[in-house]
Amino acid sequence: MKSSLLRSSSSSPAPTFAAEAASEQRSAAHQSRLFRNQYVIIHRLGQGGFGTTYFAKDVTAAHLLPCVIKQLKYKSKTTIELARNQRRFQREARMMARLGNHAQLPGLLSHFTDNGKFYLVQEHVPGLTISQEVRRQGVQTEAQVKQFIREMLPIIRHVHRQNLLHLDIKPANIIRRSDDNQLVLIDFGAVRRASNEAANLPAKKQRCAGTIGFSPIEQLEGMPTYASDIYSLGVTCLYLLTAISPIDMALSPKGQNLRWQESVELSPYFTRVLTKMLHLDVNRRFQNTYELEGAMNLETHYESLKNCLTTEAMTDKRFSSPDACRLTSSTERGSYAQRQAQSIKEWQRRRRQFKAFTPE
Repeated sequence: MKSSLLRSSSSSPAPTFAAEAASEQRSAAHQSRLFRNQYVIIHRLGQGGFGTTYFAKDVTAAHLLPCVIKQLKYKSKTTIELARNQRRFQREARMMARLGNHAQLPGLLSHFTDNGKFYLVQEHVPGLTISQEVRRQGVQTEAQVKQFIREMLPIIRHVHRQNLLHLDIKPANIIRRSDDNQLVLIDFGAVRRASNEAANLPAKKQRCAGTIGFSPIEQLEGMPTYASDIYSLGVTCLYLLTAISPIDMALSPKGQNLRWQESVELSPYFTRVLTKMLHLDVNRRFQNTYELEGAMNLETHYESLKNCLTTEAMTDKRFSSPDACRLTSSTERGSYAQRQAQSIKEWQRRRRQFKAFTPE
């Protein structure tokens, strides 16, 4: 394949300057040691418990395609373990291919095994990570962090719709793509399938990776849920607001129970939203992206809805409802009893909406 590319370029009657430059780069790459006769490794990006990541270029592509090669760390000491890891690798590759159909997730370009080692090749995302942005530009405002949440929610929702949990959302795993300024969520080394709660099946404990300080307690105990990613997103917001590591704010040895209210001044409503995102009790946290999005969208209506909740005692006098709860003129028809019944239904509907999204 490589030789055919070279033959086709040499037979070109009038190569452009760009083509000549690409040819020179490709020749330099050939002089280096190629991996699988296709990739030239530029440098190592990082190393963790799940493997090593490299920045590379595909020399068989038309324009030396930048990519990221991930060597996964599987223990394969026996033939049985090797076969089991092979099946696991194929499942993870299919999962990554499915997730890569989103514009703000890195696409899977290839996957293969080489000498008993497993590799994923993903598209390279140019840009700075959120942690790099904070180090260069400083902390963000409340308005910027609210916009950050709104941009992240569709990405996380796409992952959750595949019945998957990311489980490693943090500033270092979110890149602001330089091409279009869009956020991109990377590093799916800790991804796990969500437990089938809808079928009322008991959740099974599973070994979960993550980052101390950004991972909630239920994740570290092997029982993660969709709300675990909400927690990690909340800790990421704290870092954007303070530039302080969660480890430095944690009151527990495992990195939870963050004492953050003294480090940043926020509006009362957003303080309640962030408090609910970071709640230690998973059941008192936002359970999914829809609940969090609903709470974010409710902020502009919060004061008027709050006025609908009254502790005024019922007397023989006519109930004096606040202006925000009054019915529109189109519904003020019928008998007095009908209007009262409609008013009660409307009040109950607004009360349910208020309770559903009011952070505790």
